[in-house]
Amino acid sequence: MRKAYLVILIVLAILTLLSLTLNATIILSLMRARQIALDTVADARALVTDIGDDTFSYTLEVNQEIPIATSIPFNEEVTVPINTTIPINTTVIVPIDLGVTTYNLEVPIRTVIPVDLEFTVPVSQTVSIATTVPLDVDVPLEIAIAETPLVGYLEQLDAALAQIEARLRQPFGNGD
Repeated sequence: MRKAYLVILIVLAILTLLSLTLNATIILSLMRARQIALDTVADARALVTDIGDDTFSYTLEVNQEIPIATSIPFNEEVTVPINTTIPINTTVIVPIDLGVTTYNLEVPIRTVIPVDLEFTVPVSQTVSIATTVPLDVDVPLEIAIAETPLVGYLEQLDAALAQIEARLRQPFGNGD
């Protein structure tokens, strides 16, 4: 009976050692998994912070025709200067009454008359314009993510990841 008791003790000792070895292996695996999770959460927090500092870049291509129809009223006064000379080359017949008869005297006129005038011309007109303007432009857009509502969600995500990171750092903490 002693022999059976000794065999049972040896078997129990081996099973206990095997159980301790398995428990140690499981604990080490869980600690490695916790460290991997901790590294992953830290990387995710860094990525979220980097996204908040990024800028969204996009080029908006506009290629369309824009119809324009309008009337433009003009109500102006335009000053027109005239600065010229008018040459006169003619012969004028002047009748002279001699009492008995009339004599027609031919008087040649050869002269230049200078003209220096300014006058104002009122212009009151409405001009109708109807056309289509082709618009083909590329508009570059640069939007900082920090200036959008998305930054609030990124801050909430970072806070949640910080809580997860704190819990992973203290697995046997306060128990909440």
